[in-house]
Amino acid sequence: MDRKKASKEIMELFIRAVRKYNALERIPVKSDTRHHLYHSERHMLDTIGDNPAMNVTDFARALGVTKGAVSQVVRKLEDKGVVKRYKSGTNEKEIFLELTDAGIDIYLKHKKTNEEIIRPLIRELNKHSVDKVQFLIDMFEWIDGFLDQSRKEMTKTV
Repeated sequence: MDRKKASKEIMELFIRAVRKYNALERIPVKSDTRHHLYHSERHMLDTIGDNPAMNVTDFARALGVTKGAVSQVVRKLEDKGVVKRYKSGTNEKEIFLELTDAGIDIYLKHKKTNEEIIRPLIRELNKHSVDKVQFLIDMFEWIDGFLDQSRKEMTKTV
């Protein structure tokens, strides 16, 4: 196998997948009778539901975005009445996030939907050896690190 040709094909497939994913992110989904949530909002809601004791800085780190990006999405979720902020009793600068009752309802429904969506991926992964699955995980971790490094280098020159 020609590695240069394979590298080009991998990059083209990755870019195509990213574009499709970005298109999906722009589609709001009705999560209940009152709320339409964009993908970034649903993802933030899930992250808050999964990690109720994390502060805004930790959320930004976990999601690979800036604190400003977290605050922007959280503000939209607050306006929709599904998330609220609160300050730590010990540190006034530390801001935590929690789901409201409406947020918890959406979070639980979204968790169930995510389990249904991931079933085809699990079936596909079950067709392959543990080594192949681990290789795929390793490659995505490498790509994640590569993109972080590329972003750092690009922002140095701006």
